[in-house]
Amino acid sequence: MPIRQALAMRILYRRALSRLNHTLPRALLVALTLFASPAVAGVHEPTPSAGCDAGGLGAGLHTFEFTHDGILRTYDVYQPESYDDSVAAPMMLNLHSLVTGGTAIGIFRLFSQQTARSESGGYIVVEPSGTGMNPDDPVSWNAGEACCNPPERDHVDDVGFVAEVIDRVFAQLCIDERKVYASGMSNGGYLSHRLACELPRRIAAIAPVSGSFSQELVCVDGRAMPVVQISGELDNLASRQASVDRWLGTNECGDATTEEVDRDMTCTTHTDCRDGVEVMHCVVDDGNHCFFSNAEHVILEECPLRDGPLAQDVIWDFVSDYALPVPEPSSTMLAATALAALSTMARRRRAASPHPAARGRPYPGSARTSTAT
Repeated sequence: MPIRQALAMRILYRRALSRLNHTLPRALLVALTLFASPAVAGVHEPTPSAGCDAGGLGAGLHTFEFTHDGILRTYDVYQPESYDDSVAAPMMLNLHSLVTGGTAIGIFRLFSQQTARSESGGYIVVEPSGTGMNPDDPVSWNAGEACCNPPERDHVDDVGFVAEVIDRVFAQLCIDERKVYASGMSNGGYLSHRLACELPRRIAAIAPVSGSFSQELVCVDGRAMPVVQISGELDNLASRQASVDRWLGTNECGDATTEEVDRDMTCTTHTDCRDGVEVMHCVVDDGNHCFFSNAEHVILEECPLRDGPLAQDVIWDFVSDYALPVPEPSSTMLAATALAALSTMARRRRAASPHPAARGRPYPGSARTSTAT
């Protein structure tokens, strides 16, 4: 359904509900409102996390560690200056590429420019760290068979680790639980695909850069997933179109597309997808295996400083328009809600009945005597 049409239907539905407000019990209205909340871009009510009104961590970067699945794991949280612990903020998972050592993870933070972008976007940046089982191993993620070893070979539970990181940050900061996004480059981009596939009720939208969808992965449910993928035209390390095609199938997208060219970047957006989501693929002319930000890439010489469209801006402009849908009530919950609503309406009718006997008072003219002792 086109986004504008969906928005119009939602507005009309809520107007109808407001007219029923004086005649229906609140429980039934809540149930109806839940069904009036599809995953439509740009429209949502925040779901504040447990960390609201807790004071926050303080502006800047903070590092935490905990043991997950027998492995000591770490994650960094960046709180922007604009953070307000009474306002639920969006959260961006910024997933590093395959790197060698902690210094390289810091370099990834620099060239991704997500922490700098969060100052104007008002979102929290969370940067989990992958694993290297031995001191000489690169630090990487288990994003599926496509990448990378040793975590994939050793069956490292990176999806479970990231899920626990999300829970911990929800307790530490005031986060809108419906606006958690995942982005990353290369191996981190691969992992963002996997998170969307296996944690679709935690991740609202993804933005992989130079990263592929490991094709053997089986997505756990059919929720439509908004996706923006950024690729370099000359990148031979990532299966660009195959990854996009996988999401076009999952999201049941039609043939309708729009195309926007901005200097060296061409973005093709598939607009006719299920539940009003979009899938956008942006390709950089003559681009390599890069992040395409405006920070100088100190690891790969083929990724120069850009003056064209910046990945961090394209990513935030796309994902920030999406939120997770409100969870739909189960059939059991709906049945219980309906019974409770009918019971409440029956009590209201009895209370408003003009027949005095129905209100527990004597008939007119009858005598009620009492004996004082």
